[in-house]
Amino acid sequence: MNEQYSAMRSNVSMLGKLLGDTIKDALGESILDKVETIRKLSKSPRAGNEKHRQELLNTLQNLSNEELLPVARAFSQFLNLTNTAEQYHSISPRGEAASNPEILSQGFDRLKAQAHLSERDIRDAVEMLSIELVLTAHPTEITRRTLIHKLVEVNTCLKQFDHNDLADYERNQIMRRLRQLIAQSWHTDEIRKIRPTPPRRRSQMGLCRGGKQPVGRGASLPARAG
Repeated sequence: MNEQYSAMRSNVSMLGKLLGDTIKDALGESILDKVETIRKLSKSPRAGNEKHRQELLNTLQNLSNEELLPVARAFSQFLNLTNTAEQYHSISPRGEAASNPEILSQGFDRLKAQAHLSERDIRDAVEMLSIELVLTAHPTEITRRTLIHKLVEVNTCLKQFDHNDLADYERNQIMRRLRQLIAQSWHTDEIRKIRPTPPRRRSQMGLCRGGKQPVGRGASLPARAG
């Protein structure tokens, strides 16, 4: 299990490091140090460390008005990147997807162990299954479309990193693209200044005329075979 999640932890650590570098370049080391202090202090209270809990509260209460927004954005963007890494882990051949055949096999073994079920019953039930993909446009989606597109590209970069036969220059290209995406996300205004109209909202949810999905912009490496 630990081995299965090691790739996800590695991706989260890598993305967090890139975000930290972006914050340092944009706002200086003092803000990054403040974010790191809060991050480290937030771990211990969950284990019952009252001293660190009080230090955390004092640190948060003493944040200046100029520090509040960048600190909040740092944790917000880190959570976005962590969620992206977790979502990719669910389909990665090195993550949860690697155990899918085993899980299916165990499920069928449990069904076969049921005395009242024959193999014919199980086969007939499987053949009658109807699995459909349902896509919904959530009306309360608050993430801006530009940020969603960047997170999709981050997911693509993580997928490209999963190839064992990457040359050094290819890894450097992917890493450079990740740096660009995280920097662009950091410098993107996450707060809408104008309330969107219903047509604008429909467009943002990807429901364009003719049912076509809008194509996201941004360079990416050519798809690799396999």
